[in-house]
Amino acid sequence: MKYLIILLFAMPNLVSAQQADIEIEKNLSQIAFGSCSRQNLPEKQLWSEVNDLEPDLWIWLGDNIYGDTENMEVMKSKYNMQKSHKGYQQLLEKSEVLGIWDDHDYGDNDGGKEFPAKDASKEAMFSFLDISENHPARNRKGAYQSYLFEGNKRIKIILLDARYFRDSLKWNWPAPGKKEAIINPTGKILGDEQWNWFEQQLSEPDIDLFIVCSGIQVIPKEHVFEKWANFPQEYKRFLNTISSIESPLILLSGDRHISEVSRIELSDQKYPVYEFTSSSLTSPMDDEEDEPNQYREKNIIYEPNFAHLDISWSDNYLNLELNYVGKESEILQTHVIRYSK
Repeated sequence: MKYLIILLFAMPNLVSAQQADIEIEKNLSQIAFGSCSRQNLPEKQLWSEVNDLEPDLWIWLGDNIYGDTENMEVMKSKYNMQKSHKGYQQLLEKSEVLGIWDDHDYGDNDGGKEFPAKDASKEAMFSFLDISENHPARNRKGAYQSYLFEGNKRIKIILLDARYFRDSLKWNWPAPGKKEAIINPTGKILGDEQWNWFEQQLSEPDIDLFIVCSGIQVIPKEHVFEKWANFPQEYKRFLNTISSIESPLILLSGDRHISEVSRIELSDQKYPVYEFTSSSLTSPMDDEEDEPNQYREKNIIYEPNFAHLDISWSDNYLNLELNYVGKESEILQTHVIRYSK
């Protein structure tokens, strides 16, 4: 892998705050991504199907293992189990791999900033992802990262940390085994430092496509589980922030044990914003409930799956083809999106 590493030291004004953490000299046309992968279920893993597509890049979107522990020896052993699977080893040989956590690999189901082992957990995840010791993300709190793929086009990938700084979230239990998030009207998700960094990352000029990744869903509002809309101030700020971006911007998310595509029109955005949620790689939702989502395109996917995004450029057009792929490479759903300049 050919990296240009940007180091941030004591005089940050000497370094452009708009630059990505890492620049990778590579054309990026095939991205696969997914979430919610139980490391102890190798027979359910979809690595053979992923490898058949030979993606340039794989993105983990959280619950990359089911750690659920403050014991980092246990956490590391689970990461080692995940990393040792033959199909995943084959992926590492052929593709770039990036990732961000959600709650189970963070170590605390539905957890936020109160988790006491979060710094050690970050180190365990970064080791799993083979993030170098001189990566800028190692020198700051939280696990957020950014990457610029410099090929025939400039594609910037921003991985947001929705755990490390997140304020508390409480729950109602209307029935046994059923829980509903209680809205936190003033709570924060990203924290001030990450917000400043995110806004600066989005201000970099001459980006052909922004891809912003979040472990939890961003656009959907109606369901009762974890989502950005549980923190209304953050939800509003996020949409206002991305509405000023002139380039096409898409969102990737995981967490939900369902897959779906959401689409929202923002008043100041030239293009509609799509969110591609892909979950679960191994463990689909137990109850197939047709939950509401006013922004959903097509239907919910309940089968185990990952997503494959084909990116191509023709004349003045950006073309995206998203396929949700299941067992034995079955195409579960396809979305085709075209952006004109």
